[in-house]
Amino acid sequence: MATPCMITEETKKVAPKLVYLLKRLLDEWMVKKLCRIERPGFTGAHLPLFMSIGKTGISNNELAGKLNVSKQATSKMVKELEAINLVKSEKSPDDARVVMLYFTAEGEEFYHSLKNEVNGLEEKYKKVVGAKNYDIAIDVMLKLVQFHEEHNCTE
Repeated sequence: MATPCMITEETKKVAPKLVYLLKRLLDEWMVKKLCRIERPGFTGAHLPLFMSIGKTGISNNELAGKLNVSKQATSKMVKELEAINLVKSEKSPDDARVVMLYFTAEGEEFYHSLKNEVNGLEEKYKKVVGAKNYDIAIDVMLKLVQFHEEHNCTE
């Protein structure tokens, strides 16, 4: 069980620390929610990849690029999700070299369950900080991600 976060005046606005703490707390939240949904074989590590597939599908290469991970890592996770019948892969009708990823019927149902949990958390966040501040925070995080992707953390 996590202990309360001790943030002092000196350290409370150190961005990497806050990102680390928020990620850790979100990971704990995900584990609790995933346990409540009960999907054997699905872990928190699958969540970003699974939610990025979306209802319309995505190619394995696009998914790897979207998550900034290797195609091999994406393929490994996709195989794990296929093994628990949440995702299926098919050759693209436009280009047989391209593998497209889609939800199975079970995967789509699970996606909606997870999406509802995430939407519920976002609503709680908006109550805490206000909808406008929440939207600003999301925009700021997107810009910071874009900065790191463009500069590859070299500056």
